[in-house]
Amino acid sequence: MAERIIKGRVIKLGDYVNTDVIAPGRWHREGLDVLRLHTMEAIRPNFYKELQAGDIIVAGKNFGCGSHRESATAIMKVLGISAIVADSVARLYYRNGIAFGIPIFGINRISQIFEEGDEMEIVMGPESVWVRNVGSGAKLSAPPIPDTMAQIMEAGGVYELLKKRIAERA
Repeated sequence: MAERIIKGRVIKLGDYVNTDVIAPGRWHREGLDVLRLHTMEAIRPNFYKELQAGDIIVAGKNFGCGSHRESATAIMKVLGISAIVADSVARLYYRNGIAFGIPIFGINRISQIFEEGDEMEIVMGPESVWVRNVGSGAKLSAPPIPDTMAQIMEAGGVYELLKKRIAERA
């Protein structure tokens, strides 16, 4: 994997943000365009209005816990979130994030070095991943992303990677 850098403004959330908070169930049948208006509304009314394209979510423990709800991950792409970094990420949410091509990381203590509005820089390389608070200089690292997952993220998700591979073989 070639080195990839992501920079963005931090949107900070707390611990145990579950999939029903991320994507409230009563709005699922309305589609992602309507669901985006209600994302996180239980903890941050008008969340969608606060966002700028390229923002990065920083959260505490067990981000994305709860039900296996793909729309709770898909909506992040619709909202323009460029990455999600939390102290820990629920296993299914993590896998869905990769499948949708969203860089998503669990890095212990990450929520302690960022505040709302800080600028984050993520460097994903073949040997490691590191995250830096641009303002304070605080930095944490994580193991590298496995090659298969990195290819999925670089392609923009599983479907995009499959389309690319099919086109290459045609």
